[in-house]
Amino acid sequence: MELLQFSLVSVDPFSGRAEFDLQLRLTNPNPFTLPLLESALTAELGGLQLRLALPALEILPGAGREVQTRLVVPVVEGARVLANLLGGQSARLRLLGELRVQLGPAVVPIGPLTLVERDVRVQFTFQPPTLRLAEVRLEGPAIRLLLEAENPNPVGFTLEGPLRILVGGRSVAEGGLSLGLGPGGRNRGEVRLSLLGLPGTGGVSVELGLSARIPGVLDRSVVQVLQGFLR
Repeated sequence: MELLQFSLVSVDPFSGRAEFDLQLRLTNPNPFTLPLLESALTAELGGLQLRLALPALEILPGAGREVQTRLVVPVVEGARVLANLLGGQSARLRLLGELRVQLGPAVVPIGPLTLVERDVRVQFTFQPPTLRLAEVRLEGPAIRLLLEAENPNPVGFTLEGPLRILVGGRSVAEGGLSLGLGPGGRNRGEVRLSLLGLPGTGGVSVELGLSARIPGVLDRSVVQVLQGFLR
């Protein structure tokens, strides 16, 4: 068995799952067709033990077949190895177990064997989320802020941290934001802040000193200034 590709599908802290696609090539050196039954393998990724399902397939004599399967990693238990992979480091992957072959009426086990053992990496470059100031509205002694966010990454996170609202260049309200964004997802966040003083006239600026966070896995700075108008 040969590992052709190991690629990131998604990391979703809200479902608690990270998923990776594995493309494998299996070769049959025998002079007869090899009908492999569905097999359950053990996958070790950075020392974390997981389960991997290998689908049933037939391999012709002296030929090879490519197959794709998916590895699911729990975010909490796999925090260390996920942090390494998203940070550009490699992790050791081992596939171990027993392949089952249907030969006539009999099911013949092959193994247990170490089928794959190699270091793997993923391609991931964090892209800051797109943030838009949808509305800034004065409501009595408070100011209401509505933000729209879009996450271009296959990795979800919580966008959190302080923000400050300025009107005409003068700070009128301060507070914090916490907004969950799934992989490739969109969300809207509403914040209502008490006014520090009477707002003057002029354009509205919202200074965001946020971070995109998955505890123990991801922490990326998202610093932006959004412009808008007070209603």
